[in-house]
Amino acid sequence: MNSSRSFLRTVFIVVLLLIVISAGILFWQNSAATSAQSNLPTRALSAAVPTHTPEPPTVSPTLAQTYTPGPSPTIGNTATLAAPATHTPSPTVTPTSRPQIVPTLDATLAIPTLLPDVPTPETPIPTAVPTFEIPSKTTNILLLGNDTPAGEESRTDTIIIVAINRDGPTASILSIPRDLYVYIPGSIMNRINTAVTRGDEKNYPGGGVALLEQTILYNLGIPIHYYARVDFAAFQEIVDAIGGVDIAASCRLQDWRLKSPELDINDEDSWEQFALEPGIYHMDGDLALWYARSRRTTSDFDRGRRQQQILRAMLNQGLDLDLLPQVPTLWNTYKDRVETDIDIGLILQLAALAPKIRENGIQNLYLGGKVESWVVPSSGAQVLLPIWEGDDMMKETIARLFQPPALNRANRAPIYVEIINATDNPDMALLAADNLATHGFVPVISPDSPQKNAQTQISYYGANFKGSYDWLLSWIFNAYRSTIQLVTDEPDYPYDYRVVLGDNYNPCRPELYAPTPQ
Repeated sequence: MNSSRSFLRTVFIVVLLLIVISAGILFWQNSAATSAQSNLPTRALSAAVPTHTPEPPTVSPTLAQTYTPGPSPTIGNTATLAAPATHTPSPTVTPTSRPQIVPTLDATLAIPTLLPDVPTPETPIPTAVPTFEIPSKTTNILLLGNDTPAGEESRTDTIIIVAINRDGPTASILSIPRDLYVYIPGSIMNRINTAVTRGDEKNYPGGGVALLEQTILYNLGIPIHYYARVDFAAFQEIVDAIGGVDIAASCRLQDWRLKSPELDINDEDSWEQFALEPGIYHMDGDLALWYARSRRTTSDFDRGRRQQQILRAMLNQGLDLDLLPQVPTLWNTYKDRVETDIDIGLILQLAALAPKIRENGIQNLYLGGKVESWVVPSSGAQVLLPIWEGDDMMKETIARLFQPPALNRANRAPIYVEIINATDNPDMALLAADNLATHGFVPVISPDSPQKNAQTQISYYGANFKGSYDWLLSWIFNAYRSTIQLVTDEPDYPYDYRVVLGDNYNPCRPELYAPTPQ
């Protein structure tokens, strides 16, 4: 028992750092875990179905075990978080932290002559993007994931920026595609995921992460205040240690997967095609790793969406398990597991914000549609170039990183959406609820079981559509705004919207191209 408890605490501090910064999910080493029989859900999604609503109470249905996607793993070495031997109460005073330094662009890196062995660039070097102005109480954290432990040569496959605004408090998450073709300051034009390795090789002051921060500032105008990096081998252990995560897989996903962990990954016979049909899954570390890392049948942008989805699930699970009170003691013991420049004072401050951030909503941002494909002339490499001109391009997306979510409950009353499932698939209500919650609505699943409907029906209860976000809700359900029925003669209806899901409902929506706030 003592060894098991020690292991959990070791893993816990890594999880906790990820939770308190609302994002440190670090992907993805292609390693295997134990195989098993089933990953069907065992409880409702805390993110999808509210745990409480002012009026009336929320109904959390039991998930039906509808889908069996083939040979799927169960959680290997499933752990129960035991009560700690000692308990450190939450601080009664506000913890202090080092002053947040405003990053500035290293002007000496504006020309590619400072690092040795830099060839003449074949692609014109762009001018530096003006630094975005950010609110005074905003902290930007860079989250990095390598396929090998920090310090070993590798490429940064996961680059996520989390902007936390204490005034909400709210958080926004932006995924940076690894194939974004940018100027590595003082070096060459290359994929953004090569910046860390380049900086380490050339002994850039502050190391490779510092050069990546300069790369982001130069090419995207985003100042980075702190960073956190963890090697990906720990990811499966982390997910297993917190008991797995609940994921709403709204779109079918099929890709190659290792049949069993002991098989040779270089032998093609070790692999098989594996698919997840739309449904609710309680994922262990192995399945979560595959879900987040899969990219052969989808785009890098969709992979970023799934990574952010798992990130939110980890945040929900950590808060539901009430892991936060143990921060000070465990941080002192296990801080060497995480490479970061965040001090314990800031960690405690962010930990205190985490529950409210979840309540107010997390904004999810992507660069899909804001980049264009391009082929490097000399190598033939297919990369992505940022688009800065036109409406809803790179500039607007990055600016939204520093703004609260459109339906932020810290600034406005929540919009409640009642979901009535008139399909044969009980998971459809939960998938709809997850889509709604992702965009800031508060879904409430009704226990009613009406007769089957062929078409989805949407009603809004109010005097008019002003402030109803009908344009966003109609997109979520792939319906024309004109089909939403305005109901004005039931002023006491307890919800803002009533959605009856019909057989035509498809939960798979192109999230990367969701409409922007109006």
